[in-house]
Amino acid sequence: MHLKHSMWFVAASLLGTLAPARAQGVETVNVVAEADFSGDLVATEKELKRQARRKAIEEGVGVAVSSNSIVRNFELVADEITTEAKGIISDEKWGAITDGPTGSTKKMTLTAKVSKNVADLEKAACTVIKANHDPKVALVFVEKIGDSEKWVTERGLVEAMFSDAFLGSCFSLVEAGVKVTQVSGSGDLDQDTINAIVKNADAQYVVLGQGKIMKSDAKNLLGDSAMNSYSVSASLKLINTANNAIEAVATKQVQVLGISPEVALTLKGNQSKKAQLVNGIMDELVEKIAVRWTNDMVNSSSVQVQVQNVANYAAAKAFRELAEKALKAKVNQRSVTGGKASFDIEVEGGADALASGLEGKKAGKFTVEIIEVSRGKVILKLN
Repeated sequence: MHLKHSMWFVAASLLGTLAPARAQGVETVNVVAEADFSGDLVATEKELKRQARRKAIEEGVGVAVSSNSIVRNFELVADEITTEAKGIISDEKWGAITDGPTGSTKKMTLTAKVSKNVADLEKAACTVIKANHDPKVALVFVEKIGDSEKWVTERGLVEAMFSDAFLGSCFSLVEAGVKVTQVSGSGDLDQDTINAIVKNADAQYVVLGQGKIMKSDAKNLLGDSAMNSYSVSASLKLINTANNAIEAVATKQVQVLGISPEVALTLKGNQSKKAQLVNGIMDELVEKIAVRWTNDMVNSSSVQVQVQNVANYAAAKAFRELAEKALKAKVNQRSVTGGKASFDIEVEGGADALASGLEGKKAGKFTVEIIEVSRGKVILKLN
């Protein structure tokens, strides 16, 4: 199934501030699920309930889901939400498992109440996403505003829009760890600076952004001479910190009206254009991120490891060597900073196998203590 048509539910949690108003309350729905039957009735019942809950949310939320532009078809996370999150579906009444249209399938009915409250949906989605993926992104922007000829690296109007968008999409924003001091005339950073940002950012992704809000010649076409037309454009590059590869580039431009750039972006009449700019770019970037999330969930051997009490680089190196030897694993060191280190480790058996294989082992002069184990993630300490 194509990603565009297999990712739907998380939209309710993303860009909440930019999405149109959505229905509230609770709706009672009736759905029928059908699944292949291979002889294992317990497994078939589990699959039928999974499908029924997804269909109930689709039917109950309806336009509220399809109207949001980001990761609206993220099927895997939708399944996680329906099975792990509380407060979305209630008063479930299940019918008996019966034969489907053919002898190879079974079907089951569900009548349930589905919450249409946006806050419930956003909270549930973000809770599951953060628990399973701990999504982090470092934003590095340069901007030109008004008639300025110089690019500025301080937080600006365009960066603020995308910061809000990522936060509203269940991401945590982290500092890049590198101060940008030089920008070319075209708004590009030199490769050494980019490499340093990717190396130092404790995030799955670094987003390099350019933003412009420039006065447009369209002013002469306006009836109100007090208003100016501004061209607002943004171009964002999505860099995967695991391999330093650019996974997506998204660019979009809109026209807004106002007496100044600052006023133009706050006027109520320009909010749909503002949403069009942000949503269009976020659609492309988050789709790539969702692919990685899906792969991480399907590939249970991929584990994010956070190591505490890392005295120095030598301690991090000792841990990496221990993981490679004890687990016979592929280890990618993300960062070592502030007494902490982070790694991506590929190990057969996933997080549980990693924790079992390292608990109590020696990394140089340090002993490994497991603090927390969850799906795809382990937090440990060097004592």
